[in-house]
Amino acid sequence: MNKKWGLRIATVVFLIVTLTINGLSNTDLFPTTVGDLSDTRALLFLPDGYVFAIWGVIYTLLIGYAIYQLRPVALENGVVDRVGFWFIANLIANSAWIIVFVYDIVWASTVLIIFMLITQLIIYHRLEIGKREVDWQERWAVHIPFSVYTGWVTVATVANITTQLYVGGNVTAFLGINADIWASLLLVIAGGIGLLFLFWRRDIAYALVVVWATYGIYARPFDTELYQNTIFNVAPEVSAVLVNNSAIAVAGVVAVSILIAIAMQVRDGMTSGQMKQVAAT
Repeated sequence: MNKKWGLRIATVVFLIVTLTINGLSNTDLFPTTVGDLSDTRALLFLPDGYVFAIWGVIYTLLIGYAIYQLRPVALENGVVDRVGFWFIANLIANSAWIIVFVYDIVWASTVLIIFMLITQLIIYHRLEIGKREVDWQERWAVHIPFSVYTGWVTVATVANITTQLYVGGNVTAFLGINADIWASLLLVIAGGIGLLFLFWRRDIAYALVVVWATYGIYARPFDTELYQNTIFNVAPEVSAVLVNNSAIAVAGVVAVSILIAIAMQVRDGMTSGQMKQVAAT
């Protein structure tokens, strides 16, 4: 068995391991679940529970990639070489993150998710997503899965860091700045990153993930007993208004920008087609 076949098979094996651990993390084998543990903290930069269903989409897309990379075309077009061992390293970190998070070892989960983000960005760069023209199969089996995955891990990294600050005692403020203002600033930063990927890399999938996550923060209820019992520097309802308004504004701006980007791509496509017709005549 040559090295590349070993890499491709290892990719399938480690993806299966990650999926298995993810499934087991929602059973009684672990002390709690990722979602239940997150709900015990009055975090302002945290989407509503339904938003985490995106993991199902991500894993489905990654299964599609795992199948695609076994095909000869994945060698011919260089996908296997471009992704390399980085995806396996990412899957190992993903599995480890699930375990340490449900055991409430937040500092370790923060380190692991930052490592996940770094490996994702390396893969993203090596695949030249948005810069290199690919056929529809490679786009749907490779570029879109890694775009969605990278987008979500970007947002999740910010959420994990805010969790670390929370458990470190910075519940209501950090560096003298109120938690609601930090959450709003982080939302703006997340939106800015989404716009950067949208117009720099023409990555609609990445930007859609940002919309999904930021709207999810808007949808999260802040009128629960957990938030009411947290002594913020301002009233909880005031914090909620600021965070909600910031979240819906960011989601709206990125969503409108996506429509503009789509319209620009359609226009460019029509212009390119017209130029080809003129050249043919």
